[in-house]
Amino acid sequence: MMPGKPDVYKYRQAHFYLADLFGWYKKKGQSMRGLAKKLNVSVALLSLVAKGKRPLTEENIDIWAPTFKWNSQEISWLKQLVLLEHSSVDAKKVAMESLAKFKTYNENSPDEVLTFKYLKKWWNVAIREMSELKDFKEDENWIQEQLIFKVPIIEIRKSLNFLNKHKLLAKYGDFRRLNCQGNIYKLSLSTFHEQMLDNAVKAIYKVNSEDRYILGQTLAIDGCNFQEAKKILEEALEKVVLLGKNEKNSNGVYHFSFLGFPVTLGNKDKI
Repeated sequence: MMPGKPDVYKYRQAHFYLADLFGWYKKKGQSMRGLAKKLNVSVALLSLVAKGKRPLTEENIDIWAPTFKWNSQEISWLKQLVLLEHSSVDAKKVAMESLAKFKTYNENSPDEVLTFKYLKKWWNVAIREMSELKDFKEDENWIQEQLIFKVPIIEIRKSLNFLNKHKLLAKYGDFRRLNCQGNIYKLSLSTFHEQMLDNAVKAIYKVNSEDRYILGQTLAIDGCNFQEAKKILEEALEKVVLLGKNEKNSNGVYHFSFLGFPVTLGNKDKI
C-alpha cells in the first residue's frame, strides 16, 4: 500500500519536506523531469532545493502551490519555515510567532513553543526565579516593585498566568527543565540574551557599583585559543551555578553573563 502524501506540518525544514514530497511523486510514477516541466524550472534546481543547497523562496512557494495543491494554511506554514531558515533575526522572530499560532505546531512541538514563549520575555525567567525566594508574593504589584528594570503590570499579569499554566513556579515543586534544540532554541536564547545585555547596560547607571560586577578585558590572542577561553568561562559559570543550588536563604535574583566575542575581522572566516 502506497504511503500518503507527506504532511507539511510535521516538518521543521522545508527542504526535507520537498525531498519527501518529490519522492512521493516519484513513487506515483511522476519523474523529476516531469515535475520540473510542470513547475517551469530545471531538474537541477529541484534537486538542489531538495538537498538544501539552494533555498526555497516565497516566490517558489506561490508559483508551485497550484501544482502541489497547497492550501493557504500550508503555503503560510512553508513561508514561515523559509523565513526561519533564511532571514534576519527579527524576521525569524516574527516567523516563530506565526508558527506558534498553528494548532498543529503546538501539538507536535510543545517543548519548542513553550521554550520560545518562556525566553522571549526576560521577566518570565526572573519571576520564575523570584518564586524561590522566601518572601515571594504572587502579586503583580509586589513583583513590579521588586524588579529593578520596570515591567508594565499587564505584562507581569500575563507572565504569572503563563508560568502558572505551565507549572513553572516554585510552588509546583522542583523547577522542570525546558527542552528545546536546534534553530528554535538558538533563536529563543538569542532573544533572551539580547534583552539581558540591554539590562546590563541599564545596570551601569541604575545599580550601585558595589552591587554589580561588570568586568572585561580586551586583548590580542590567537583565534585558536578562543575555545580555551570559552572553556575557562564555562567552568567559572558552573561554579556560580553551584552557589545557587546550595543556597538556602536566597534574598534576590541575579543574572550572570560572561562575554567573549571578536571585535576585529582577524577570525572572519569563522564568523
